[in-house]
Amino acid sequence: MLNIYKKLFVFLIVAISFILISFIWNEISLPLKNTNLTVGFLTVQNYNPFNDTIRYVLIISIPLCLYFFLSKFFFKKKISISKLLVKFDNNKKLKINFYDIKYIFFLIIFFIILQFLSHDHTHAKLDYLHDGDYLTPAYNFLSSPGIWSSAFSSHGGSDIFYAIIAWELFNLQTIGSVRVFMAIFIVFLKVVSIFFILKLINLSDLNKDFKKILFFLLSLVIISFSSFDLPMNYSILSYRDIYYLLFFIFLFDFIYFRSDSSIFLISFISFLTPLLHIDTGIYLNTLLLGLIIYLFILKEFNNLLKILFIYLCLWTILFLLVGKNEFFSFFDHFIYMAKHVDLVHGLEYPQPLFSIEKNEHGFRATKGLIIQLLACIIVLREVFFKENRSSKDKIFLIFLIFMSIIAYKNALGRSDAQHIRMSSDLPLIILLFFTLEKLLKYLQNKQLTFYKNKKLLTFFVITIFSLNTFNSNNFKKNQSLISFIKKNEIHFLDEDSKKFLKEAFVFFNNEKCIFNFTTDISIPYFLKKKTCNKYFSPWLISGIVLENSYIRDLKKIEHNYVLYNSPKYSPDNISTKERLKFINKFLIKNYKKIYSSNGFEILEKLN
Repeated sequence: MLNIYKKLFVFLIVAISFILISFIWNEISLPLKNTNLTVGFLTVQNYNPFNDTIRYVLIISIPLCLYFFLSKFFFKKKISISKLLVKFDNNKKLKINFYDIKYIFFLIIFFIILQFLSHDHTHAKLDYLHDGDYLTPAYNFLSSPGIWSSAFSSHGGSDIFYAIIAWELFNLQTIGSVRVFMAIFIVFLKVVSIFFILKLINLSDLNKDFKKILFFLLSLVIISFSSFDLPMNYSILSYRDIYYLLFFIFLFDFIYFRSDSSIFLISFISFLTPLLHIDTGIYLNTLLLGLIIYLFILKEFNNLLKILFIYLCLWTILFLLVGKNEFFSFFDHFIYMAKHVDLVHGLEYPQPLFSIEKNEHGFRATKGLIIQLLACIIVLREVFFKENRSSKDKIFLIFLIFMSIIAYKNALGRSDAQHIRMSSDLPLIILLFFTLEKLLKYLQNKQLTFYKNKKLLTFFVITIFSLNTFNSNNFKKNQSLISFIKKNEIHFLDEDSKKFLKEAFVFFNNEKCIFNFTTDISIPYFLKKKTCNKYFSPWLISGIVLENSYIRDLKKIEHNYVLYNSPKYSPDNISTKERLKFINKFLIKNYKKIYSSNGFEILEKLN
């Protein structure tokens, strides 16, 4: 009984600390330093985006520290860091492997196929910004020799390579081919997530039968975390998450077996990811650095040098393949986006608890932080206060929660409900794992055998999941998937855009390239023209440095017209004219308006 009161006291102190930090949330503030004169939602409000990172660190670390020290004090827990840093033992026995769950695995694959067939992949509606994110850079790549020198994108090389692969795979340069390819890629994500769960359940000390149940339940949940909504894939698990899932699959094999294949694959995925997705690449390379430090502490210099050697060799090979200009274009792009994206595209993180009724994203923001804190507390308890887990289990959990903590930066940067949900994937998985494990352990201790009639149980689960998932109307629509891939792209556009493209063709037909000053970044693709410079999505380059680069391109690259305005989309309701004030000033002075209709405008260069 006394222990219950102690636990309740610890819970109250942790909860009170969370509430107090939430209360003073808006008082934790640093002044904005915007030397580049970037214009974005936050800079307009004179808000420093780093405030959210500081607040996040405080609201997670202070309750976590209180939990740690109070638990140690009240429950007299002995902490031994040395037990975490034990030398690797070559025990290669897995508690459960693929052979043990192969029938469950194929059942889950059936569910994934059912999900794919039950989603409408044939909706022909264009997202003028997010579809443009891959259409125009991919077209630039095909029209010019560069990769990063031809496209300054918000996400990274994925904006180029996914569309190129889709067009090559289907031998058709269409929007439909990219949409279908990305849907197939999400199927691959779901399959990878199942293998991730297979690794994760080996941390459990359930017996084999209950571990199979845990695998089945977690697999059902994790495949429901990812959706086929495109081009904005804002589900809990999105296609960009496949890289960190692969990283942890390889990391598990390394921690438990020290296999040479895992050493190469960890190095390779850490090298590949920043080429495709800037943010995930930063997180995985931070994890790689953590792994290197871990091996250094263990004095495993042989494995450490293998990882460094492979990693550096891969970068050297890239340099030799793409050349100096392309190689440094990548790093310039990578560093600039890492430093400036929050200023350009950031939103202030809502105040936890106290903004729930005032801010449309307040509830999601509060829930995201609570889920993150609970996941941290559970992992801290398992690592430092539990004796039933091996040092390998604990090291894997430390890397998992570390990724969970740093990847929440996505939610701190673009703090809307969608990005907060996307950043809650790992803490949710951690909470679900330990919750289900505890429930199944209780049933195991009760020696329940409700799963003996496996055929009946399997039939019941298949029926329930199928009825909940299957959509006959969408299934019929997907029978015309080949036609959708071949679909004339003009049908993706609304009537205003169709009219504009027809009229704009008169101006741009004889142009070698297009300067697009709008956020309607798919237009160059529909006009079948590359952009004159790599800034195909110009709103990203707000600030003196890159705006001056854009102006230099306007001066030296031969052209007659500039696509100046489109009514379709303005991120955060800030027009390109407001964001790129230096370029806009140059355009007003050196160009004249020759076309204006339905919000579309074209400028002509003055002689």
